[in-house]
Amino acid sequence: MAEQDEQHDLLHEQFLVEFTGVRHSLYAYIFSLLPNRDDAEDVFQRVSIILWKKMEQFDPEGSFFSWACGVAFYEVKNFLRVSSRKRLQFREDLMQQLADERIESLKNRDQRLPALQQCLQKLQQKDRDLIKQAYNSSDSIQKIATNSGKAVQSLYNRLNLLRGQLAECIQRKISLAGESS
Repeated sequence: MAEQDEQHDLLHEQFLVEFTGVRHSLYAYIFSLLPNRDDAEDVFQRVSIILWKKMEQFDPEGSFFSWACGVAFYEVKNFLRVSSRKRLQFREDLMQQLADERIESLKNRDQRLPALQQCLQKLQQKDRDLIKQAYNSSDSIQKIATNSGKAVQSLYNRLNLLRGQLAECIQRKISLAGESS
């Protein structure tokens, strides 16, 4: 009996680790299929409970995120089917296509952050500092421009150029990683 309790505790612990790792991506997936935030939050809560109840059905050799998205997809379909609100709804084949594409883009998101960090290191220090100021501080571009003695439009132009360079660098890194796997 103690061994069974220990296995059950390990299963709960593994579930919590896996779920915590994908919860933001799972919510983003649901929200992409139900663009009304309240509906997406309701469905996310239902999916979370269903996953918890069905955790023993999860194959630890498989992808937890893919399994969770499969459960979420059917819960979204069920929500749309029973929803009494009159609203525009996607055809089922279009919804399936959107769901499949969203899973892939969310899987790539896990690759994007390490690629971004590598690409940032390739920039000159002054450009990294500008990006840090623009995205990590609460200062407006106007304030950053005033403090640096530069024109606001010059900073916007530089940030736009840097974003383009980073986007290209990230895409190259993800493409290279995809080719090598």
